[in-house]
Amino acid sequence: MKKFFTRFATVAMTLVAAFSFVACDEEKVEEVAVSDATVEVAVTAKDAQSATFAITTTKAEAVAYYRTDDTKFIATGDFVFKNGKEVEPNTTVSVSMPYLEEMSDYRLIVAARAENGAYTVTNTDVHVPDFATSISISVDKVTYSVADITVTPDEHTAKFKVGFGPASATVEQFLAGEIPTMNVEGNEAKEVGLEGLKANTEYVVYAQSYNREGTGCDVVSKKFTTPDGPAVDIEVSMNNSIVADVKITPNQYVSQYAFILAQQAIWDEYKVMMGTDDSGLLQTFYSWDMTEMATEALDDQVEMSGICGDSFIIGVLVFDENGQPYDVQFETFSSPEKDENAAVATVEIGVGTLTPNSAELSFTMGGGAVGYYCALLTKANYDDITSKSETNLFNNVYGFGTLLTENDTDNWKVDAGVEYVAVAVPFNVNGADGGFGELVEARFTAPIESTAAVAVAPAVKAPKATYKYVTAEQFAKIAK
Repeated sequence: MKKFFTRFATVAMTLVAAFSFVACDEEKVEEVAVSDATVEVAVTAKDAQSATFAITTTKAEAVAYYRTDDTKFIATGDFVFKNGKEVEPNTTVSVSMPYLEEMSDYRLIVAARAENGAYTVTNTDVHVPDFATSISISVDKVTYSVADITVTPDEHTAKFKVGFGPASATVEQFLAGEIPTMNVEGNEAKEVGLEGLKANTEYVVYAQSYNREGTGCDVVSKKFTTPDGPAVDIEVSMNNSIVADVKITPNQYVSQYAFILAQQAIWDEYKVMMGTDDSGLLQTFYSWDMTEMATEALDDQVEMSGICGDSFIIGVLVFDENGQPYDVQFETFSSPEKDENAAVATVEIGVGTLTPNSAELSFTMGGGAVGYYCALLTKANYDDITSKSETNLFNNVYGFGTLLTENDTDNWKVDAGVEYVAVAVPFNVNGADGGFGELVEARFTAPIESTAAVAVAPAVKAPKATYKYVTAEQFAKIAK
C-alpha cells in the first residue's frame, strides 16, 4: 500500500504541475490592446498667470486633456476623458491654461483614444514664472558738471541696478559690471545724482530690473549730453590801430572773470622768461593784480598801442558758480596794416552854452578821422605846458586826454570866471603810426553868472571809461 500511494502522489503532482504550466502559458499569450495614436504637446507661451499649449494628435478617435497642479499625478486615459475636456483629434489645437498662480508648477495630461479603445497618455509639466518687470529712466536736470537721474521700476520689481558711463559704454559692459554700477533692493524709484561730469560730453545710463526669480527685463538706456561749462564768448575787432572793440560775454555758469590784454610779443617774452605757458602766465598776472575783474558782459573800447600790424592777445580767467577758477580762454588779434592812402584826420571843436560850472563842448570829426583825443585845460595849465614845447602839449593830450571814436556833444565841468582851452588831436586808421592830424583848440571863459535859459546848470557827464592794454613799461614795473 505504501508503494502505491507514493506512485499515486507522484502522478497527482505531475498532473497538477501540468495543469499549472498550461494555465501560465494561456496568460502569457493573452493580448493587451495597444494604442497607435500619437500625441505631441508643446508649450507655446506662458506668463505669470497663464500658459498656452499646442496639442498635436494623429490616429486618434478622441482626445482630451486634464490640468493639475500636482506634477507627480499619474492619470489613466479613462480618468482624463471623464474629468478633463475633449478637443478635436488628429490636428493641432491650442489650449490655454488661465488663472494660474505665479512661480508655480502645473501638469497638463493629454489622452488620445485609438480606434481599438486603447489610450496614449502624455504628461507635460510647465513652470509659471513670476511677473515680468519693466523699468524706465528719466533725465531731470543736466548741467556742465552734474546730472540728476530718476530710475523708476514697476511694482513687480524685486531689485534693479543702474549703470553709468561715457556714451561709448556698451550693454555688455554694463551687465559685466565694467562701468560704475549701483544695485538697489525693492521697487521704489531711485534718484541718482551724477557728479564730476565733463562739459559738452555725451553720457549713457543703463538700467535693468529683476523679478523675485531673478529674471531680468530688457536693458533700457538713456543718453544725455552735458552743455558747455563756465565760459565766455570773446569778440574783438579793430578798424584802426588805436581802438579795439572788445566784447566779453559770460554764460550762465560764470560767477566772475578776470581778463588782460597785451602785445603778443611782450606776452611771449614773459612766457619764456617765467618758463610757463599761456594759462600759467595768465594766472600769474591775476595773482599780481594785473587783470581787470568783471561779473557782467563787457562791451567796451580798449586803447591799444596805435601801431599798425601789431599783434595782441586777450586772456580770460573764468570762475565757476562757486567762485573757483574753472578755465582759461584766449583770443589773438591784430591791428590793421598801414594804409598809405588814408585821408588826413581832422576835428572841429565847438563851444556851446556856458554856465558858471559847465561848458557845452562839441567835437566833430572830418576827413579820414576815426577817433580823437580831447582834453579841457585851464589857460594857466595850457600856458605852462606849451611854454616847454608844442610836442609836450600833444603828448599831454595823447597820454592823458579822453579817447572818443564818435562825434560828441557834452557838458564839461568848469569853474566860474576861469579861462579854458579845449584841445583835441584827431587820428585816422593808422593811429600813432603816422595817422595823427593837427592838434586843434578852442578858448573860452566860464561866466561868473549863468546865461543859460534854465536856472540849474546841466549835469556834467563823465568821460567814457576805457581799458588800456598792458604796456611794456607796466610789465617791467611788475617784473621788478
